[in-house]
Amino acid sequence: MAFERKELANGIFFNAVDETKFKAGLISARFILPLSADTAAKNALIFPVLLRGSEQFPDIGSIRREEESIYDTVMEDSVYKRGDTQVLELRMRVLDNRYAIDGMDITARAMNLFGDILLHPVTENGVFREDYVESEKQKLIDDIAAQINDKRRYAMARLIEEMFEGDPFGLSELGTEESVESVCPVCLYRQYRDMLAHARIEIFAVGNFDFDALAENFRARFADIERDYHPIPETRLMQSARDTVKTVYERQNITQGKLSMGFYTGSSVTDPDYHVMQMLNVIYGSGVTSKLFLNVREKLSLCYYCGSSENSQKGYMTVNSGIEFANERKAADEILHQLEEIRRGNVSENEVRDARLALLDAIGRVDDSVGNLMNWYFSGVMNGKLITPEEKKALILSVTAEDIVKKAQAIRLDTYYFLCAKESENA
Repeated sequence: MAFERKELANGIFFNAVDETKFKAGLISARFILPLSADTAAKNALIFPVLLRGSEQFPDIGSIRREEESIYDTVMEDSVYKRGDTQVLELRMRVLDNRYAIDGMDITARAMNLFGDILLHPVTENGVFREDYVESEKQKLIDDIAAQINDKRRYAMARLIEEMFEGDPFGLSELGTEESVESVCPVCLYRQYRDMLAHARIEIFAVGNFDFDALAENFRARFADIERDYHPIPETRLMQSARDTVKTVYERQNITQGKLSMGFYTGSSVTDPDYHVMQMLNVIYGSGVTSKLFLNVREKLSLCYYCGSSENSQKGYMTVNSGIEFANERKAADEILHQLEEIRRGNVSENEVRDARLALLDAIGRVDDSVGNLMNWYFSGVMNGKLITPEEKKALILSVTAEDIVKKAQAIRLDTYYFLCAKESENA
């Protein structure tokens, strides 16, 4: 397996991961833009609308027929936030040319579809078709509503919103229902052209490809795009915890409380000892051998679920749990107590071993799929810190209990959010 990276044009990068063991490869174009309340909803709509039709394939039916004729090539899109940026991705899974039984150049045919959808959308009066835009707007509004109805997910999102109020990271990558409603074909097409001109573009190809030919294909396709790219400001790290914990109670008609707590960690992926924070998180609350699972959930039965996760871009950690309303204080106290146990040095060799094995197992699965490999190297590129899975394993193996205890000293509670019942229901 080999990795190579080169710049095709101003702010357009081509990343190649040469791996021949898979029958199908993966090609992806990620557009990275600042996360903003003004553009989040429009950006989230761009690829869904593009996938409705292009000049050569003007509707979903013709796109699906072309995919099927190219040995079931599959195209998908996604949108997510990474630090203070919004990432829009169009990706394509394509069968290796070695398996074509009719001599087809599968990659070339698939790239024709990919390029047409990405750069030559079907238009009406010079902008996106209104019926395509309205249809995708309704789907996005439904997705936003689904997040609100999933109370576990909703509470986690609300914690981040409160914790990072006034910070781009506090925004949803989907926008709001109101901002989606306001999108029109004209403004969406304008945002699409703005994306092509200004976004940082990270193109990835993982598999058994002629990478030089693939890079030249992309270079030629973007040659007619007038670029005005300027590097995006780096994500602003969380600098410290509040002097007084921000406490938010939100009341809804629900039957199970959702307790979410946000902590400042002072640790991000740019730190040379970030792997220690990853080990700490696993020991504290990630997985069935963690302190939160074994104590808060199993031993004391204070919650239905309880787990922690840490964010490598912003430098924070969250604990999310589902609890009976009456157990709020006991659960919160025990969550904090288990963190204090780590600070006091109560970290056993068994806990270190179990955490190490969990992380090593996850790293070992990186090369199990083209998707895992792509995400691994994309993270490295975005972090400005390329590291191989083997190098990462060595770092994990180097972590000691003392390192973990030291790292825990900086962690402080910043925001406390409890989604609970209405007053009468909680009585």
